[in-house]
Amino acid sequence: MNTVTNRDYEQTLIKIARVLPSSRVEQLVDFARFLEAQILSEDLIRQESVPEIEADNEKWEALMATDESQALLDKMAVEALAEHRAGKTTPMAFNNKGRIVPG
Repeated sequence: MNTVTNRDYEQTLIKIARVLPSSRVEQLVDFARFLEAQILSEDLIRQESVPEIEADNEKWEALMATDESQALLDKMAVEALAEHRAGKTTPMAFNNKGRIVPG
């Protein structure tokens, strides 16, 4: 029986990373961190009850309603739009489960 272990995957990733240009290695690392964050998020969601999640949402809504946060969001939006217009962005793609797919 042929089983693949985490070590096999590690070796495969290392081989791939060694032949990629540095910009692609950065993307590989970013994607790995994204996947890691998804797992952490899923774990957190499983640990929180609905009332706890609702309380967190209320706190965020109150924070986002402040003038200071709106000014910061406006600034970030202007910066993001400038990056997009300068061609420094790429479209995101999602699978049928709503998860981002590498592009």
